[in-house]
Amino acid sequence: MAALLSPVSTSYNKAAAHDEPLLQEVRKTTTSLSPTTAPTSTPKRLHFAAESADEALDILRNEPDYDSLVSVLQYLLSGKSEVDVRQPTPLSAQLVQVLVTAIVPNYWPLLRDEGVKDQNGQSAFASLLACLRSVTGLSALVARLRALLAEVKTKTTTAAGSVATATNDQPGNPAWQLRILVDLLSELLAGDEVVCQVWTVSTAASDDDAKQRPLAQEYLSIIGGGRIVSLAAESEMVVRSEFSAEKLPATWVANGREYGLWLAKGIMWWAAKDADPEHKKVQGSLLAKALRLGYPDTVVSSLVSDLILINAGLDNSTLSHILQHLPAHEQKKILFGVLKYAAETYLSPSPDSTVVDTATVAAVASLIKNVADSSTTLREQLISWLLTNAAVGLINGIGIRRAVVVVVAETPKSLTEILQKSIAEFGDQLFIKHAPIIQQEGTSDTSLRWTVSNRLGASHNRAKFLGMVVGEALSGLIDDNNKKLDFHMDETKSDEAIWYKGLVQVSDTMGSLESLRKQTPETKGTSAATKTTKAAKTDKLKPSKAAAKPVRRPPVQPRQSGFVIEEVNPDNDDGVTGAVEDDIVAYGKPDSDAEDSDDDPTMIRRDKPKAPVYIRDLISYFRDIENYDKQKLALATAPVLIRRKATFGTEVQQHAQDLASILVGLQDAFEMADFDQLRLQGMVALVVAQPQLVGPWYAHTFFDGDYSLAQRASVLTAMGLGARELAGFDISEYASAAAFPSKQLPNRMERLYVAPEASQPGFGPGSASSLKALGPGVLDSITDSLTATFLRPIAAQAADEATGPDALKLTSFKSRLSKSAGDKKAVNTAKGKRTAAQPAAAVNTSGPLLSSAFFFPLAARFQLALQTSSSARMRRVLFDPSLLSLYLKTLAVILHAAGPGLLALPDMTAELWRLLLSSSVQAHCAGDVLVTHAVLFALMALLDVNEHRVRELCRDLPREVVQTRDWALQVLDDIRSSGSGGTDSSGSSQESEIQMLAAGAYIKLTEGMESYKNLLLGEMIG
Repeated sequence: MAALLSPVSTSYNKAAAHDEPLLQEVRKTTTSLSPTTAPTSTPKRLHFAAESADEALDILRNEPDYDSLVSVLQYLLSGKSEVDVRQPTPLSAQLVQVLVTAIVPNYWPLLRDEGVKDQNGQSAFASLLACLRSVTGLSALVARLRALLAEVKTKTTTAAGSVATATNDQPGNPAWQLRILVDLLSELLAGDEVVCQVWTVSTAASDDDAKQRPLAQEYLSIIGGGRIVSLAAESEMVVRSEFSAEKLPATWVANGREYGLWLAKGIMWWAAKDADPEHKKVQGSLLAKALRLGYPDTVVSSLVSDLILINAGLDNSTLSHILQHLPAHEQKKILFGVLKYAAETYLSPSPDSTVVDTATVAAVASLIKNVADSSTTLREQLISWLLTNAAVGLINGIGIRRAVVVVVAETPKSLTEILQKSIAEFGDQLFIKHAPIIQQEGTSDTSLRWTVSNRLGASHNRAKFLGMVVGEALSGLIDDNNKKLDFHMDETKSDEAIWYKGLVQVSDTMGSLESLRKQTPETKGTSAATKTTKAAKTDKLKPSKAAAKPVRRPPVQPRQSGFVIEEVNPDNDDGVTGAVEDDIVAYGKPDSDAEDSDDDPTMIRRDKPKAPVYIRDLISYFRDIENYDKQKLALATAPVLIRRKATFGTEVQQHAQDLASILVGLQDAFEMADFDQLRLQGMVALVVAQPQLVGPWYAHTFFDGDYSLAQRASVLTAMGLGARELAGFDISEYASAAAFPSKQLPNRMERLYVAPEASQPGFGPGSASSLKALGPGVLDSITDSLTATFLRPIAAQAADEATGPDALKLTSFKSRLSKSAGDKKAVNTAKGKRTAAQPAAAVNTSGPLLSSAFFFPLAARFQLALQTSSSARMRRVLFDPSLLSLYLKTLAVILHAAGPGLLALPDMTAELWRLLLSSSVQAHCAGDVLVTHAVLFALMALLDVNEHRVRELCRDLPREVVQTRDWALQVLDDIRSSGSGGTDSSGSSQESEIQMLAAGAYIKLTEGMESYKNLLLGEMIG
């Protein structure tokens, strides 16, 4: 063994005079137990102070103690080091890698909780964040997160369950490190100035464009590319699954919307502080990245509120310089986003959509001008938006269109182009026939010029009305009062017609942004970033309310009694005791509390929240998503409270959209048994309480909101049920409970003046008032009920014809004679009674409301989704078979609820019929049973409502009548050729329903065509 070891070299060092021997003898000393003996002082620990970057790297690699770590961090930030740890160099990359992989997992809890600061006023925690707040530091964090996630996936697939729960909180556990790194990211990026700081410190020592170009690409890829959000979200899922026993708060850096808001506010802060033209390119590229994160509305809202309105002293050219570095399609996205934000924030719809503040329109015009002045491309997009965009009539009334016209009117050539094209489009017969009515109204708002003759010949009443209004308005500008055009009709003298005619007198101008600054909601702080960080730190320092203010209870008074034991005489000879006992009312037994049965008294809670009595309290309960009791109580209280407050004050009207947004997006975090039913009942109650506000908002949310298929289906169901309840077909069980107790008689008086419900007419077992709370699939049951109602007369007539000719039915003939005589006598007797007792027929007041607030917004936005090429994702969602069938059934239910006696019925019929026969819907009918069934049901509802308008249908919609009849016959032939129609399987039963509906539609249309043809022949002969 000694031969294997040979000395290479030998060196000798001279010992200094003050050096001590390496080995020393230590004498054992006895410790005195006397209390007066002072304890021996602990030896002072040696601290290693780094003098170079290499030495600092060695110290960090050799597991330094806390004091050495603090000294190294201070040295790296002091400027004495030859290498800046925040700039991209090989040595700085090694330093950052050691900090991320070795120092942070071991020292993070200590650094997070410590509060000691150095002589410069900066703590070790802040020094660590400063070392990592750079492109190099973020790159190292992203790489470490990706490696840990890969390690977790490997452990899950190869050795699932091998990690014990006792090591969950150890630095060696990948899930624990992921938890720390996500927390580090949320602290590292907190603040509006971080976006600017990361770029500034990373490029401080380099002015070479060749070096900054790859650094800029890496910066844009990390900050704006979505790496941080995706990795943080995946890491948060792993952490939640690993530490499922703990209640971990959500991290803002893993939320895409919060991250987009932070990024947008960071760009705005940077643009306001830095005017370097080279940095504007980076800001523009970063803004383009932010728009692609999936939340463009959040980015645009922050752009408007922070850069233009809040920073009043900021030059408007700052925004122009940023937008110039964006591609054309990104500029278009920002412009349309600003239009949408301005319309929803400052020109929000009200029950009277014609009332718009002139000062607000002028201020919004100035806002749009600041955005559109950056390039000529944006001004051309404004012209295109007014002329070709199908949504020009759907964006929150006329206010936003007035503001855009003001901006375009600054260029006379552009204004002339708009007038010429809008005139040609307004009089186009194809546009009149196929464009949504709401879009035609928007075009009339913009142009209000000629082409009245084609309008007067249109089949749509609404199209005729717009033509007459435009004609009278133009004639009033040109002709005198004696020669002015006047159609002498009631429609042209209505309030709406007067408002349209007054548009020619409107003259808007540019205004100041001061009026908008007062209305802009200013978001203080960065976003959820700083809020989460501050809340996490203050929660540890703030004592609980119970500890800060103990509850003082009064002392218990002892029971006063004359004797400990009293003898009661059971005999009552004088009767006095009995008289006294009769006057004493015994206390009732307390209600049983299910929680009192718990064996552990510490588990019983007495601080449960009370039911909300105001709408704002209800909203706060819904927003507290971490509290089960409040969520359950809010769901149970919402239907009754909303209905109760509908006609009492303006609470529901003021908070209608906020409450609707909460109910639509509410998640079942606690897996409640009746969650869907209670949530749906709350949505229906809101529709019934404020139909003019909530109906159009639901239609807008169904098409433009970021919701799942189930949430969109609940919106349609709520609209259908709300329409039926408004029309009087259904009465919810919550309607009677919503009455105020102060408006009810006492029980004794109510028995004298109010008859019992069982004895009142209309309160039978099958009446509408006996309906129970309806479930999520109730629209399908309503569809089945209406289908049976539609087909019952046709089936009865077919069964009667199948028994033979009427001439051979002697028994039926006699019975019909006797029945007709009896019915005639009964009719004559009842006619006098009805004349004296029956009240006048009720006016259909719900029909116009259902048509304007429910039917037309739903139908028009569907056509908008078909015409807009940029809504490819929405088309995929909308043409899902289950959602498309529910949408068509909802339109049919609303049309049926509106009733036959409606002025807008021809327009509603034409809209729905053309929608059913459109190429997109018919293409999905070819291979899907659900869509075919929905189309046939809608046709039957349409024909049932127009039962007394068959002649008008054949006159105004001949192509639709013939095409529908042929299509129904084709459906019958396809079912017969396929050999189905039986009831052998679950699919065959639905095919049988389709066959019956197709046969019913074919019979009704055939009868109508034959009757109309005979009528025409009779007129020709006469």
